[in-house]
Amino acid sequence: MAMSDAEIIKGLFNSFKPDSPLEPGDARYVDFQAVRGDDDIRTELGSRILNDDENTYQLYSGHRGGGKSTELLRLAKFLEDEGCVVVYFAAATDNSGDLSLQDTQYQDVLLSCTRQLLEKLSDRADSTPIQNWLSDRLKRLKELALTEVELEKMTLDVALPQFMKLTAAVRKEPNRREEIRKLVEVNTESLVTALNLFINNARKRGKANENKVVVIADNLDRIVRTQEPDKPSNFEEIFVHRSELMRSLDCHMVYTAPLSLLYSPLSSELQTIYGKPQILPMVMVTSVDGTVIQEEGIGLLRQALARRVRQVWPELGLVANGDEGTVGVFESQDILDLLCLSSGGHLRDLMHMSQDAINRTLKLPVRAQAVKRAITDFRQAYLRSLQESEWEFLLAVRESKQKQNDDDERYQALLAKRCILEYSFFDDDGERVTWYDVHPLIRGSKVFKERWAVYQQQRAQGDV
Repeated sequence: MAMSDAEIIKGLFNSFKPDSPLEPGDARYVDFQAVRGDDDIRTELGSRILNDDENTYQLYSGHRGGGKSTELLRLAKFLEDEGCVVVYFAAATDNSGDLSLQDTQYQDVLLSCTRQLLEKLSDRADSTPIQNWLSDRLKRLKELALTEVELEKMTLDVALPQFMKLTAAVRKEPNRREEIRKLVEVNTESLVTALNLFINNARKRGKANENKVVVIADNLDRIVRTQEPDKPSNFEEIFVHRSELMRSLDCHMVYTAPLSLLYSPLSSELQTIYGKPQILPMVMVTSVDGTVIQEEGIGLLRQALARRVRQVWPELGLVANGDEGTVGVFESQDILDLLCLSSGGHLRDLMHMSQDAINRTLKLPVRAQAVKRAITDFRQAYLRSLQESEWEFLLAVRESKQKQNDDDERYQALLAKRCILEYSFFDDDGERVTWYDVHPLIRGSKVFKERWAVYQQQRAQGDV
């Protein structure tokens, strides 16, 4: 039975939702390894976990919306297939999770790990150590109005809801957040000891080949940087000053970390603590010299869109063909390629703009005007995020294709806002080349073009 345009458009709108990671085996998944520096998360992170006799503590990062969660879910599946016990969780999202995106400290991360481990390993491990930890602090929990349970009733069925109450209060109740942190602060050592007993119970009760427990804490890169005067930022506190806590659990740990932190003066120290961090770059749609990469870069992005289209209606093409009378989503190849190029290889931006263009359409195909309106709207959001003092960094990156001074917080902010995007490839000599460029949505604006012309003129005159 044929679908109406309204039904197809509604299906496409929902298929292009950009904020949900793809589960392993999802037909919409496209392997972008060839245009992302040729790294595979299964070997870069996974093999180290499988090969190391000791626990590993690794950082994974990249631009928000670039596909990290999808790759981490692939890593989790790979490790499970290799016999590992994997606890994957999204520690913070816009609407759920254990952490407050606007205010997170290291105690919150420990509480989140505790709740997730307890919830996901309780069927294979004796949770008595965690139950005892809560029982020993029952009076303080009651003072915080977080429990009404009596000491003799502290069982697993009670312990897990107590940790759920703790993490929920940390996320949603600022007035109790600091008190809970103080409770965890003075009891950190005992909580870690209880957790490690619990983890080892899970390891011993597993099958013979399930001798590795792996915790993947996703979305920590979404935490907002906060800093009080004359104190380190929460990023520094969590990942550096409290690194002994982040490395204290007796299992393998993978943490997502803010990209701006990895390009800060702390980068070498982070590598000393956690080893070489793995960074997921953008999909290369152009080469360093600006040449469009049609076959791999643009072609793979088209493939990602086409697979979402086929999920709605297998007979629907990506581009309309008037000569053959074929119905397609977009009216021309040129407008489709403009959409892909404008995304800069950033998958979430590509899906957002595609969805917005579809939303402006009442009858297929999606016209050029709808695509250009979607591009313009997303461009404005990027331009509004820019401060006057940041333009000099943007222009310098555009010229050199290299990152500028890591010590300057303006540069870190531009990375965090995705105004500057990172790319990677291997050259003919087998050397990795990492380069940077201004997001195409910004480069395509009138204001950027005007400033770029002035900048080039000043460079020619030796004034910059």
